[in-house]
Amino acid sequence: MNVQIIQSEPIPVVMLRHTGPYEQLAPKFDQLWGWVTANGVPVQRTLGIYWDNPEFTPAHQLRSAACVEVPVGYSLGDTGGLALELQHLPSGEYATYRYVGPYEAMEPVYGQLINHIENTLGRGISDNPAFEVYVNDPSETPADQLITDIFMPLS
Repeated sequence: MNVQIIQSEPIPVVMLRHTGPYEQLAPKFDQLWGWVTANGVPVQRTLGIYWDNPEFTPAHQLRSAACVEVPVGYSLGDTGGLALELQHLPSGEYATYRYVGPYEAMEPVYGQLINHIENTLGRGISDNPAFEVYVNDPSETPADQLITDIFMPLS
């Protein structure tokens, strides 16, 4: 695996939380992007945050969030009735890996990445959430060409 270790500063995001199976997060992205478009939000990147490991947490209890990165100092105005939050992804060291392919086929990649971090790099995973950066737009890109940068927090 081509895994890089990076040091990240806090990342300001507007998030819309979801509890339940990760594969059911997509409608939250649709709601978030509806709000972004209607309000002219200066989005820098689209991210998904994942707090729980589905190997250990029941699907109905998985916590995730659809997010957009916003500039430092951005103020959350009219939320249009959505439960939006302005938060910061924690700073720290992250192992990053670029995955190319359909979102539905990503689950085994996480196992490979965790194995690489623990067994090859000799590092641990911190309690901070993992997150994904979606490099291209799934509405305009064939599934086998989707690019996702995975960020796994290191302890």
